[in-house]
Amino acid sequence: MKKLSKRTDAGLAFLLIACSLMISCATTGPGRTLEQRTRGLYADGADLYRKGNYIQAIYLLKQAIDFKPEFAEAYYVLGLTYIKTEDYEKAIKNLNEAEELDQTLEKPAYDRADVKFNLGLAYLGQDDYDTARKLLEEAVTLRSEFAEAHYNLAFISEKQDDNDAAIKHLNNAIDADSTMDKAYVALGSLHKEKGDLEKAQQNFERAIEINRDNKQAYNELGKLFREKKDYEKAARYLRKATQLDNKYTEAYLNLGSVYVDMDALDKALNTFQKAVEIDSTLPEGYMNLAQVHYLAGDTTAALNSYEKVLELKPKKPLVNYQMGQIFEQQGHISNAIEAYKREIEINPDHAFSHFNLAVLLHKQGKLDQALEEYRNFVALVPEDDERAKKVRNILSRLEELN
Repeated sequence: MKKLSKRTDAGLAFLLIACSLMISCATTGPGRTLEQRTRGLYADGADLYRKGNYIQAIYLLKQAIDFKPEFAEAYYVLGLTYIKTEDYEKAIKNLNEAEELDQTLEKPAYDRADVKFNLGLAYLGQDDYDTARKLLEEAVTLRSEFAEAHYNLAFISEKQDDNDAAIKHLNNAIDADSTMDKAYVALGSLHKEKGDLEKAQQNFERAIEINRDNKQAYNELGKLFREKKDYEKAARYLRKATQLDNKYTEAYLNLGSVYVDMDALDKALNTFQKAVEIDSTLPEGYMNLAQVHYLAGDTTAALNSYEKVLELKPKKPLVNYQMGQIFEQQGHISNAIEAYKREIEINPDHAFSHFNLAVLLHKQGKLDQALEEYRNFVALVPEDDERAKKVRNILSRLEELN
């Protein structure tokens, strides 16, 4: 199947290049000067970039540069195209060329603020937050009302755990462009993180006022009302998010969780099943399915879903622990012991895996091993924990017997 996919991609690339050659021939037809042909290549390349045909755009823009090496505008659009294809090194190289050269067309296609902004995006794509910040700050110095630059500065601040700065940048973005709905969503999320649910709600609702099709705003409102335990409203907003995008897995996962809160297990199962049908590589979807199967009393189906989680993410914490609990309930003690041991190997500080393993080993008469696991448990929990106090008493008795 993979080989077929690769061949298809190669054939598609050949077709796109062939189309580009045909466009190039039309652009460089007889009776036109070299300058006219070069500008035609640039115009067609820029148009293809705007339409999302990046392979063809790159081909034509590179041709334009070959004909006219000082063609600043072609370097600029080529840089933008490489950002779209996530080839950030080439994006940076071409944008730097654009910045160093004088524009050649009568009507300027960009200014220095645009170049700094897009260079910032390229470095952001490389996770070089410090360089990206410097460039974006230069962009807003050159153009104070640059909303997208403020928005991306907010993104960097949040990544660097400076939420106060992120809020300031988002407010600057909104001041520059009061219709930027994504800025209201981001601002709402930050207020929610700070515990101010009222401000969060106001910002999410404002995003929807601006853009009725903002699926993220509906999703965030659904999460917010779930936190407020208003499950009917939460479900309504989350259903709206899935109606706007029937492949929005995050919204399906959130909606399924709301249905669990409402004790509507059949709806929860259907919703989580929908999520894994959309994305079969989603460990969280199978994890949620397993938990709902367990709540519904179907431990076999729960184990099957947990197995799927481990196929996708073998070291995901707590999966083996939960499987161990199910094996215990089913009376499969040896399987439970192995599951707890696997959890401890992945997650050595999980106290209750040590405790459950100790109890099972104790029941099997394996006192030395049980003692070791009891000791591990009490070392991981607070001294005043009630279960730890009981375990210390057990330890004392076992050590006397030993």
